[in-house]
Amino acid sequence: MPVPKHPRSKFPKKKPYNSNMARPTYKNPLATQHFTPEGRAKHREMLLTRKNKGGRPLAVPDGFNKETIEPIRQQAKEDAKKAVAIMTDENENTHATEALEAAVEILRTPGQTRDRLTAARLVLDFTKSKPVSKQEVTVGKAEAFLSSLLDEGDAEDDTEEAEETDEEAGASS
Repeated sequence: MPVPKHPRSKFPKKKPYNSNMARPTYKNPLATQHFTPEGRAKHREMLLTRKNKGGRPLAVPDGFNKETIEPIRQQAKEDAKKAVAIMTDENENTHATEALEAAVEILRTPGQTRDRLTAARLVLDFTKSKPVSKQEVTVGKAEAFLSSLLDEGDAEDDTEEAEETDEEAGASS
């Protein structure tokens, strides 16, 4: 391919600028502060005295703060104790009762759906018996059908034998 007489002028390549890139250590005084005990103490103090502590507290669901969720949890705990007292007997295992109370409390408080569904499954397994599967019912029906066919077949055989013996008795007389 021939070379053009007057090639197009090209823009010089710019060095890409990344605004998120950290400054080099010789330009950033905070980069070397962790290497000395005084710098570590200064950094620890800075972290402890900052205004933003980093979001909502642990175990507080979305849309709530610690002050608003506490009364809801207390009410849920009282409701759970009442509900479990109704569900269980007096002579029941205390560990099982405590576990059931915790599950009902989780069920009553707002939180993640997955946790609430797990607690609901636990409560249902503890309080309700599982329904009989339909396969067992259909097997039972099939067995009953087959036994009724066999009973009818035996009844027909008995009537045929009775007719044959009547005919033989009539012929011999």
